[in-house]
Amino acid sequence: MGFPATHDDDPAPDPRARPGRRAVLTRALGLTAVAGLGAVAAIGATAGPAAAEGASILASQADWRFCTKCFGLFFRGYSTDGACPAGSGHDAAGFDFNIPHDIPETPTAQHKWRFCTKCFGMFFWGYADNGRCPAGNAHAAAGYDFVLPHDIPEPPGSQRNWRFCPKCYGLYFYGYPTNGVCPAGSAHSVAGYDFVLPHL
Repeated sequence: MGFPATHDDDPAPDPRARPGRRAVLTRALGLTAVAGLGAVAAIGATAGPAAAEGASILASQADWRFCTKCFGLFFRGYSTDGACPAGSGHDAAGFDFNIPHDIPETPTAQHKWRFCTKCFGMFFWGYADNGRCPAGNAHAAAGYDFVLPHDIPEPPGSQRNWRFCPKCYGLYFYGYPTNGVCPAGSAHSVAGYDFVLPHL
């Protein structure tokens, strides 16, 4: 079960449920931000360097999950779950997000979103500093250049209300009465675009 709605009577998802590995995914996203790019090809679930992709193929990476403790988006493709600002590792729930990467930026898709090797979260890598990491100091970028659709209608198979936090530079879900836990202190703050993330 995903978490597009915030009903108190919904059964809680199993936070340790893990989808199987997906080697190749060929489904259309139907997003304005990636219109005309053709079939989706999911690269194996690693956060390492991207392979060269043809202009007509949209590469994407699955295993990105919502953390129930900090509300951030983190990569769940390793044997551990990174570092959560609410303590210990992240706790996964909801959708398995399949994030586009290494495609051209458009007016409705922003690039420079990166994987942090320390906390496993997704953060914006477009400023002189790298925000605040829950594992200490700034985030450390690695792997793909993720390109996030924003400010478009929410198509089937996607979820809106993902926002940039100007305190930690992380991406978090802004669909609850509270804003999770920020590694820079207190709750996340909200700024910028309304990101619409595709999921499986």
